[in-house]
Amino acid sequence: MYDSRSWKFVVGGVFGCLLASMLLGAACADSDQAAQPAGESTKPWTRVELVGRYSFKGAVLEDKDLSGIACASDRYGLVGTDEGWAVQIVELSPKARTLTVTGTIPLLDAGAEIDIEAIASEAGSYYVTGSHGVAKKTGESQANRYKIFRLKANPATGSAVVQDTASLSGLLRRDPVLGTYFQKPLQRRGLNIEGLAVRDGKLFFGFRGPNLDGAAFVLEIRADDVFSGKSRPAYTLHRLALGDGLGIREIVAARTGFLLIAGNSGAEPSERFPRAENYREGRGYSLFTWDGKGSRVHEIGPIPNVPGKAEAMTILEESPDHVTVLILFDGPKGGRPSIYRID
Repeated sequence: MYDSRSWKFVVGGVFGCLLASMLLGAACADSDQAAQPAGESTKPWTRVELVGRYSFKGAVLEDKDLSGIACASDRYGLVGTDEGWAVQIVELSPKARTLTVTGTIPLLDAGAEIDIEAIASEAGSYYVTGSHGVAKKTGESQANRYKIFRLKANPATGSAVVQDTASLSGLLRRDPVLGTYFQKPLQRRGLNIEGLAVRDGKLFFGFRGPNLDGAAFVLEIRADDVFSGKSRPAYTLHRLALGDGLGIREIVAARTGFLLIAGNSGAEPSERFPRAENYREGRGYSLFTWDGKGSRVHEIGPIPNVPGKAEAMTILEESPDHVTVLILFDGPKGGRPSIYRID
């Protein structure tokens, strides 16, 4: 069924809607805690402020290309890079403001490139996704980019092991909206996943591209269906009114609602693709909230003091009147982990 009002394409049924109140839980600390309803006095957030920095301790793989972070507990998490073949366990210390690398988990053989774009965690499992898009500069298609991994995590020790591997390639190729842009370069509105969130056993893939008529897309699907091997699993494609030229660069789930990073949907011109659509040089990054069901989003504001490409985010603390997030950046050495307060 295709609904032109919300641009939702549903295969095999419609999933139940998520609660509409925004971001009142702890995503990094414990995503299984019960939701707390928003009070009547709660107002939309309108300010983003840099309040501090973290730093890495230990050897970080491809430390200028950090692109994903998620926490299985308030102590341990995973980080990944878009040029890497493995993810790394980190121990968080809020007091020292450090991320200490305690181990490396191979996803493929050393030297392989997955194009890891996002990591999410819930109920003792991590999910790691590749971009499902072609190489940005050359437009080449590489098989490892079309993989999704599920890892079993031990929140008490931080350890994790690979459980399952899957891909969305067949589903995306057949989709009546996204299929047209599958395996096209970002400079030509190509399909590219850059965000991943999980809630109640459902995965939410955030797409950098394409942006169509000012809309960006989130694909909602049950995690078990992704890894079941079903040829045509049920899913919902959400159309978000993000704005012209904007794509989703990260999506994070709290107890209710989602927090998004938005930036250029397209990529900078390359020798092979000298003309770039949906790309504006110098465009910054902004934070948005989304209730998880409709097309409307709320723009909180631009991310200040950006040292690189805002690629990865996790929530450190939430309350009814503010939220604190940790953002990693692609570009600067060590990812320049930065703490932002949103209120």
